[in-house]
Amino acid sequence: MFTYLEQLGPMLWPFIVISIFATAVILERAVVLTFAWFEVRAILTNKRDYHFSLLELAQISLQQKVMAWRTRLAFLSLVGTLSPLMGLFGTVWGLVVMFQSIAQSDQAVTPALLADGLWEAMYSTMAGLAIAMPCLLLYGLAQAVVERMQGELIIFINRTWHEKGSANA
Repeated sequence: MFTYLEQLGPMLWPFIVISIFATAVILERAVVLTFAWFEVRAILTNKRDYHFSLLELAQISLQQKVMAWRTRLAFLSLVGTLSPLMGLFGTVWGLVVMFQSIAQSDQAVTPALLADGLWEAMYSTMAGLAIAMPCLLLYGLAQAVVERMQGELIIFINRTWHEKGSANA
């Protein structure tokens, strides 16, 4: 396992660090959005008694909730965008090192020697993509969940506001 990690060269530690941070954000957001989902369900089924007016709910609470739900989601997008670029940097670094060693070598260049050097260089790109894909997938899913919960609450607020307005008229 560690021999594969060594193939990442200078990108090993940056990849490990962003992977750890991305995993932490994914787990934290999963917990927050799961609790938020159940809270929204409780609001929509009127099982929760709020001690503030509907106007306050509409103006303050909803926006605070949506802001809290979106916290740190941009980090996943950033990791998803940056990881392939870091992988590309590692690949270019590996190619430079490979061609430098070939240029300094007195032996004949064989296809096997080139293939071995290219494999090592491309490994960094593969690692960057392996980090980016789940981050972008989970970022998109989390954004969709937040949008859905926000939309459902807006519809609920509008419906309730309209019903109260009709009852008072």
